[in-house]
Amino acid sequence: VQPKCSAADISVGSKLFTNQTALTYTLTDVWRPSTGGAGGAGTSDGITPTLSYNDNILENCTVNFIDIDISSADRTATQYAYTQYGAVVHTYATCSVVSPNGTLNVNLTQEYDYVPPGVSFANMYQFLGTGFLSRNKTERSSLYWGESIMSMYWANTTNAMQRIRANQTGDGNSGISKGILYFNPNDNEQIDNITLPSFFNVDYRFLVDEGQGNITVIRPETYGSHKDFTSVSHLLENQTYPNIWESADILAKAAYSTVLTDLGYVNSTTNMLLHEDYVRNFTSNFSEIKRNIENAYPGPSERSYAAERSGPLGTTPSVFATRYVCSVPQRKPAGSIFVSVLVADLVMLHAVWFLFTSAIDLFALRSKSGAYHCQGCSKQPVMMNGGYREVAGGYRDVTGVSAPESKAPDDQVELGGLRPARQRGRDSDASHHRSMSEQRLLNPTSSLIARIGRRASDLHRPGALAHLGWTRATEILVLL
Repeated sequence: VQPKCSAADISVGSKLFTNQTALTYTLTDVWRPSTGGAGGAGTSDGITPTLSYNDNILENCTVNFIDIDISSADRTATQYAYTQYGAVVHTYATCSVVSPNGTLNVNLTQEYDYVPPGVSFANMYQFLGTGFLSRNKTERSSLYWGESIMSMYWANTTNAMQRIRANQTGDGNSGISKGILYFNPNDNEQIDNITLPSFFNVDYRFLVDEGQGNITVIRPETYGSHKDFTSVSHLLENQTYPNIWESADILAKAAYSTVLTDLGYVNSTTNMLLHEDYVRNFTSNFSEIKRNIENAYPGPSERSYAAERSGPLGTTPSVFATRYVCSVPQRKPAGSIFVSVLVADLVMLHAVWFLFTSAIDLFALRSKSGAYHCQGCSKQPVMMNGGYREVAGGYRDVTGVSAPESKAPDDQVELGGLRPARQRGRDSDASHHRSMSEQRLLNPTSSLIARIGRRASDLHRPGALAHLGWTRATEILVLL
């Protein structure tokens, strides 16, 4: 028996992670693709504040762009102890969620900072493991190497900024205090090889504090045309200041591939983490980078892919890990089931038996009209011309045999019936009248009524008391 779960409503702004348990995302937009994209590209009717989600597979995931926010100022002293510069990597992705109610698109933002503001000074000179929920180099080898490449080139990029500032200020020039690099896939060329420098274009801004409130902004137009100085290949050829392009480019590519792997996009030909040659290429200089970093030690692997054994590369379809309200059927113990079935059967049998007996009784009453009367009730006294007579038919005992009536013990009143004594001559030979004793035994109530009736009739006759005698008259009065 499978549990039944209702869909979960995930609000915009919620923190999410997938069943791969690697990165954490923020849900930033939900909209229907038929009305256009989010963020002003579509109508307001298509944007919804919540995502109704019921374990739907994430489909058609793409990474739209990556930005790297580099900063030296406004960082905590603990962060500064790890490295003088920090880098916060934001990856912006879009996925489709297909449900019975239709298709919804979701925008997800992933943030990675190897030395976040809440880092402890006690973890100095060790692998921090920040940004990833878990790691397994055997079953999730691609994510294992994605984390290793991201942390290694995060440390390399921030250390490069520190060296550049030291050289710049050593010559009496002002150093860069903050900067932003914006990487987006090259739309002008269809490039499947992610190792090429032309895979991304990069836009950027760097702030140079000249002192006394003067800020100099470095942008592509500072050096020439926007098209030329947003090409990573052109920036590398000219070693444009600040020359961190190669390290930052690989950091962006690592974030790009790690997010696609975590979102379960299995068909990407540009994902470095699904191809051994790409992973081998980007990890080949790990040992050299490790010698040129500050106090932020990367990991989990510090060796190249060729030097360390791990599981096969790859990924599986992903779903969001969230809470559902479910009804889980529970099987009762065998004893409880037996008692419940037994009680139900007994109740059913009782109901069937009641209906059966009621039907039989109703049928019997309708087929035999005499069944409505009790035994002995069919012979009741009836007033006829001021006298009493009994209804035709005699009493029958329980065996069904007619009980003959005996001769009345009184000369004037026939005690075995309800007729006056004057009619006795006509029916003297009727053998079906019962005696007084038989009536008392078989039907005492009817016998008592008959006696009262006969005594009352005799009292109305002239000279009845004298004829019956005082004793007989007293008996009649007592009965009355």
